[in-house]
Amino acid sequence: MSNHPISVVDAIDNLVAAYNQEVAEFDQLVENEQQLQVQNDKLTALVKDYEQGAAVVLKNAKSADQQLAQANRERDQALAKVKDLTITLTAYKEIAGTPKKLRDKIKSYKDKLEGQRLATEQQKRLYQSERKTTAQLKTEISELKNRLAAADIVQIYRGDTDIVQTYPYHIGGMVEGHDARQTPLLYLHQSGRGGLIILNKDDEAELVEAPKGGLRPKKDTLEHCGNWLRRVKANNWELTATDLLTLSNENEQL
Repeated sequence: MSNHPISVVDAIDNLVAAYNQEVAEFDQLVENEQQLQVQNDKLTALVKDYEQGAAVVLKNAKSADQQLAQANRERDQALAKVKDLTITLTAYKEIAGTPKKLRDKIKSYKDKLEGQRLATEQQKRLYQSERKTTAQLKTEISELKNRLAAADIVQIYRGDTDIVQTYPYHIGGMVEGHDARQTPLLYLHQSGRGGLIILNKDDEAELVEAPKGGLRPKKDTLEHCGNWLRRVKANNWELTATDLLTLSNENEQL
């Protein structure tokens, strides 16, 4: 090993080289910090977009409240992770002058950034699923409204003693010798008696003839009707969906 002292020129050259190296490393650190800041801003913008999307779902689909609540929880988790990344970025800036620690922080930040990316993708998939569910619910609601409108009994005529209402069911095999697909009308007399009005073979309206001996419901029929009427009476004559289903016939079609 040489014991010759380093010349002043060599010492100055060494100091300049070391200084330039430090400047280059610091410039690289600043560039890395700026790139991380850009990525963090993009993630924050994504979260904002998902918040706006959740607001649209809440406005247009009240029936999807449960799914929207889940989306909000996922959004809050994403926001919490963005907050963690912001704290990490602040720490990154504070130690920008210590390259050795900075390398470890960059690795940790990249890991958290990857976790945030996965959470964002999951949020996006959930939002798309909610939009699909909302569209399906709207379709089902529309179909139910149409079916309820078709199933409603509507008064279409009222005379001195006569009332005619729609009867929204096909006659099926109830009236022998007539088209089972025919939709009849319900005729009611002010006395309380009534029957079905249908088209005969000549395409003219006629009241279906009463059976021999008049209308005489069977005992089981009257007992069933009595139970149903007493239940509705107990509810102050207010019908419920269950009341309507108990008298429905699964073989009948609207």
